Amino acid sequence: MNDAVVRILLVEDEDAIAEGLLRNFRRKGWQPMLAVDGEEALTKAASNRFDLLVLDVRLPKVDGFEVCRRLRDGGDLTPILMLTARDQPDDMVYGLRLGADDYVTKPFDLAVLLARMEGLLRRGEWAKPSAQDNGAPAVTDEESSREVFGEFWIDFATWHALTLSGVVELSRKEIAVMRLLLNREGQVVSRRDLLAEVWDLPDHPNTRVVDNVILSLRKAFEHEALKPRHIHNVRGVGYRFES
Repeated sequence: MNDAVVRILLVEDEDAIAEGLLRNFRRKGWQPMLAVDGEEALTKAASNRFDLLVLDVRLPKVDGFEVCRRLRDGGDLTPILMLTARDQPDDMVYGLRLGADDYVTKPFDLAVLLARMEGLLRRGEWAKPSAQDNGAPAVTDEESSREVFGEFWIDFATWHALTLSGVVELSRKEIAVMRLLLNREGQVVSRRDLLAEVWDLPDHPNTRVVDNVILSLRKAFEHEALKPRHIHNVRGVGYRFES
């Protein structure tokens, strides 16, 4: 991983567990923030940008499943690692179907948890801007990293884009999806291809996470979502981009 500060949202209501995890996250050089219930988690996720959420299932006010569902339905594709009870085997399946990226059972081994977290953080690294992209020369000016289509543009070096709402910063998954669609302009990109290349989940049964990102992108770049000019739906398969 690069030298940027890794921001973690830990959602855990058990004081002893939370204190121990926060201490170990800081030892890794990460910058953690704590939420002690589901409502606080949703508030902090909406007002801050995180690289990873570590989300307990059994939480006061709003449980972890509902937090995950609301985040995904709202287009937030920040990687989520869920902490589930060992005596609840269905928690894992349900959490993954809601859009979680991985899980660790309680009681957990700290080394295993940290390794799983590092794996999720590495999984998203390729979507971050870098001096060299797929062997391309280093970016030397803003235009060399900018893709223009219609009245809009996306700068892959800064994650900024000109959208219907003005210039905004796109999420990591939005940038990754747009990069793939632009690279395959005119071609059909299946939902499974998107899951494999953006989420590193080629056999994941839940394609809703893909559709949620596409919905968010259409809100940004399409005047009429039902009659898109750029991001077209290919029924039963996936999507096709046209500039």
